[in-house]
Amino acid sequence: MKKIIFTLMIGLFFSGCFTSSLELLDNGEFVLNYDSNRYHLTSNVISKESLNFKDLLVTQYKLQTTKGDTLFYEDAHTGLDFEFNFGGLYTVLYVFNNAQKYEPVLQKNNLVMLQVKFDKERYVNLILQESDTQVYSYVYGFSNEEFLKIAKTVSSNKNNIKLKYEGVTFNTDSKNITNWNDELVYFTPLITPLRVVSRM
Repeated sequence: MKKIIFTLMIGLFFSGCFTSSLELLDNGEFVLNYDSNRYHLTSNVISKESLNFKDLLVTQYKLQTTKGDTLFYEDAHTGLDFEFNFGGLYTVLYVFNNAQKYEPVLQKNNLVMLQVKFDKERYVNLILQESDTQVYSYVYGFSNEEFLKIAKTVSSNKNNIKLKYEGVTFNTDSKNITNWNDELVYFTPLITPLRVVSRM
């Protein structure tokens, strides 16, 4: 009985902490949930592609906002017996051509907003969600104007939010700029067998 109560308490604790999420709805809307509110990011799915690395499935979406802007959303799930070897931020940096630099903008529960440097001069505005060690998702391609608007909407401390770099934007003909490949997944490695917590 004590174990059941403890498990329920842990579940309630984490459900209370993680009140932010990225969600692609069945009707094609892509939304950012935070606290008890919802921010609509896009309204249409342009394309969808799946990359299967045996123990890792990455689904890539090209999305269109109501203003006609293009965003890229990627959802990465490991197999049941595997998990990511690194935290969400470092996994994303590897996926963006082993990016060496990023600029944090805002953290809201389990969501992180940041600017990632993906080549010599250019940055991309990105929102990362770390659900657990087996599921990471992120969306990128926001203009600075839209990114600031989102950050100030979800933050209680609006005056301290600033963007240091100009984020690259995309159109419907653009391709995603992440670099998922066998070498990255298996030889970095990005995923590892699930580390089971030993019982005391």
